[in-house]
Amino acid sequence: MIWYKEKNEDDIIISTRIRLARNLLKYPFPNAMTEQQVKTALEEAESQILSTPLANNFKAYRIGDMNAVEKRMLYEKHLISPDMLNKTNGAVMISQDDSTSIMLMEEDHLRIQVILGGFKLDEAYKTADETDNILDECMQFAFDEELGYLTSCPSNTGTGLRASVMMHLPALTLTDNISKIITSASKLGITVRGLYGEGSKAYGSLYQISNQVTLGLSENEIIEKVKNIVNQIATHEKDVRQKLRENNKDVLEDKLFRAYGTLRYARKISSQEAKSLISDVILGENMGIIQTVEQNLIELMILTEPAFVESIYQKTLTPDERDIKRAELIRQVFDK
Repeated sequence: MIWYKEKNEDDIIISTRIRLARNLLKYPFPNAMTEQQVKTALEEAESQILSTPLANNFKAYRIGDMNAVEKRMLYEKHLISPDMLNKTNGAVMISQDDSTSIMLMEEDHLRIQVILGGFKLDEAYKTADETDNILDECMQFAFDEELGYLTSCPSNTGTGLRASVMMHLPALTLTDNISKIITSASKLGITVRGLYGEGSKAYGSLYQISNQVTLGLSENEIIEKVKNIVNQIATHEKDVRQKLRENNKDVLEDKLFRAYGTLRYARKISSQEAKSLISDVILGENMGIIQTVEQNLIELMILTEPAFVESIYQKTLTPDERDIKRAELIRQVFDK
């Protein structure tokens, strides 16, 4: 099941992602390849993957053959990276359940990604590792006995593993304690980024917590380190929520019910505002302050992203038209 459709009792830990970066030994890194080399390597990688048992579970998509909305939807689902949006010769292979994707000719030749709902780092790594082992039998990856897997960006060299957890941290954000968390995590080799990773903002109080480097640590050590930090951050979030309830209950309830009212009655709403307000309602729901809707509200955040809105209405929309249609979609959910 795609990660955002899974409704968890705990709204703090939303999803888990494991990504492995790999490069083909016989080619330069993508940023140093000629257009012909990219084309040749892409065709070779696709052919080799489709010759393995993975062919029964994966479908290939050439990025250059997709329209803007189709590409954007894959990005909004977190199945491709921002870099893939502008690729003309890139491709992505996606499993039938949308949990696993293999990006081809991104920053590295291959990026194996597994994304699951909830806190499932071990499960996600197991799937990614099994996929990697299958590919290792038919491909020769760039590997150094001392450094490990060689990658385009030095921060990925070593295991090539990036373990990340998406967390919903509205209380830490509201009280500005999130800045302390980011600083402390950085000192421990953990990076805290926005909803769509590097360079993105944490709209809807959604943050990605991940390891900074992959060199000098084993896969299990990286995963255990991320687990430990995530558990600590989750504890801080719960503590701050309790303090807000005890010390600022009236102010908190006013903020949360205003968010609920806006979502239920607004006639025009931007993607950014929708995320922020939905985040408030999720907080109210999980603190027992608001009785909300049956709809999974994390899923609603994704379904009201720009490409999803255009896909639902099956037409190209201006930004203003999208904001109107987005509000309409949200009202339909909150009126049930």
